Amino acid sequence: MKKSLVMVLPFLLLFTGCAHWVSEQSRGLADRTITFSRLSDNPDAYRGRYVMLGGIIAAVQRGREGTQLEVIQHDMDNRELPDESIPSGGRFLATTPLSLDPEKYVPGAMVSMVGEVTGRKVRLLEGREYFYPVIAIKEIHDIVIEQEKMWGYFGGI
Repeated sequence: MKKSLVMVLPFLLLFTGCAHWVSEQSRGLADRTITFSRLSDNPDAYRGRYVMLGGIIAAVQRGREGTQLEVIQHDMDNRELPDESIPSGGRFLATTPLSLDPEKYVPGAMVSMVGEVTGRKVRLLEGREYFYPVIAIKEIHDIVIEQEKMWGYFGGI
């Protein structure tokens, strides 16, 4: 058992070191020069542009119009995974006309996405007005679920 683990571990590290969670097509759409700080300061200035964002889902609203996620933003690492060790830059709303899987997209889940900036919404957050950038989701991934699938593929090492 130890021998097989020693043989598979370098491959696993190599594999996870270069794996991207977001498709090449969506990565190509995203303007990596738009920082979350600039986006949250003036979302209307980036309307129609695509961004890559990630973080932790704080709240989910589901309805006839689709799904809206409130996400606590975290900067992304080189694999498009939110890096929780870096303090959050704030929150954003991610919307889609689709009904996202209620078992995957729940508060506390980590997500990575690419989407189009559509503007901003003002809502109350902790009793104060908060300006949320609004992103129309093009591609989204629930990282926790996908990591579990990958570990399952390698036999639960």
